[in-house]
Amino acid sequence: MVACRVLMHVLAILQMLFTAFTAMVGAFADGGSPGERLLLVVVQPLAAVGLLVFMFSPQLSVAMVRIIVLALVVNVIADIVLAALIALGSVKGDWELPLVFAVIPALGIVYALKQTGLRARPDSRQ
Repeated sequence: MVACRVLMHVLAILQMLFTAFTAMVGAFADGGSPGERLLLVVVQPLAAVGLLVFMFSPQLSVAMVRIIVLALVVNVIADIVLAALIALGSVKGDWELPLVFAVIPALGIVYALKQTGLRARPDSRQ
């Protein structure tokens, strides 16, 4: 389990660096719809920061973990939608690229849920 935690630390740092670089490039590049810019400059960096906070903060409240997981879920869904739009020809680009951006946040969701034991619907008997 320690190896998995170390790997997630490394992936969180890589995601932050990758996201920061693409956000800077995306903010200054010509072209792209407002939705694409929102994804590159806001959604992905927020999710990456959330993943870093989760990985490097020893004690987070359940509410904070849920907010971070929500940011990661929004990131993954937005990347999948963008990949689908590109694949359908509605948006120009390579459809594989948004899916690359979704891999580490998806792993972060799984890791966060596994580590915290959060469930989608808490049992009302507790």
